[in-house]
Amino acid sequence: MEATIKPADAGVVSAEDAVDEVATASTEPMLTSKRPATDTPTTGTPAAAISDAVAKAELNRDGVPACPGGKPIHCVLTAQGTTYQSWQARIMYYHWKKQAAIDGPCTDMTGFTRLVSSEDAKPDELEGEIPSVFVRSLTTAELATLGHFGVLNRPFSVVQMIEQGYLDTIPEEYVYIAETDHVFMKPLKNLATPTTPVAFGFGYMHCSTSHQPLIDRFSKGTSWRSVQPVGPSPLLITKQQLRLVTPLWYNLSLKLKRDRDADRWRRAIRTSAR
Repeated sequence: MEATIKPADAGVVSAEDAVDEVATASTEPMLTSKRPATDTPTTGTPAAAISDAVAKAELNRDGVPACPGGKPIHCVLTAQGTTYQSWQARIMYYHWKKQAAIDGPCTDMTGFTRLVSSEDAKPDELEGEIPSVFVRSLTTAELATLGHFGVLNRPFSVVQMIEQGYLDTIPEEYVYIAETDHVFMKPLKNLATPTTPVAFGFGYMHCSTSHQPLIDRFSKGTSWRSVQPVGPSPLLITKQQLRLVTPLWYNLSLKLKRDRDADRWRRAIRTSAR
C-alpha cells in the first residue's frame, strides 16, 4: 500500500502561531463527556454519538439532505496526557471545529477523537471538552529498552485503539491521523480514495543508493527509489487500511529503534514513528 504524496491542503501551522486567536475565543466546553467511576479507560462520549452531535449541533446539518459525493473524515488526534500537549490539543480541536463550520453543512470534517496515551489509561479531565479515548502509555521500564523514545507511544496507542474496538465505533470510513501541533487554517478536503491514502511529504527526508543496504535489512526487495518521504501523520486513510498497516508500523518502529545503524537516522525515525 502506497501513500500518495500531495501538498498539504489544510494550511497546517504550529500551535504556537494560533494561540492568540484561541486565547480570545470562547472556551465553553463542547460535547461534554462524563468520566466513569472506575479506573478503566474511558471513551467519554462514544465516537458515533460524537459524530452525530458534531453534525447536528456544530455543523447545523439537521434536516439537510445527504451531501452527494461527500467522503466524511474522522480525525484521530494522537496525544499524550501532558500539560503541554493538552494545551496544544485544545488549540487544534478549536481550529478543527472552526474550519468545519466554515466549510458548511457538506464538509468532510465530521468526527473527532483525541487518542490519549496516559499512565494506566487514566483520564486527564480534558475529556469533558474534547471527545477522548484513553489507552495506556508504555511504562518507564518498557521505554528504557527503547532509548526512552516516547514517540513510540503514538503507534502503540493506535494498536490499542484497534485491539480494544474503539476504531469500530467510528462511523466514518476515512480517518485523519493528526498530532497536537497540527492547526488548520483552511478546511480539510478528503483527497484519499479506497485504494490510495494521502500523506504529507517531508522535504528533509531523502533516500539514495547509500541507504539500500539498510532498506534491505528491514524490507528485502524494496528499492530505495520507492521509499516515500512520508510518515503516518498527517495521514488520510481508510479504517480497513489502517487496521492492516498499524501492526507493521508499530513493529517496524520498534525494530528501527533497536537497530544501531538505523537509530543513527533518529529524526527520520521520529517522523516515521509518529
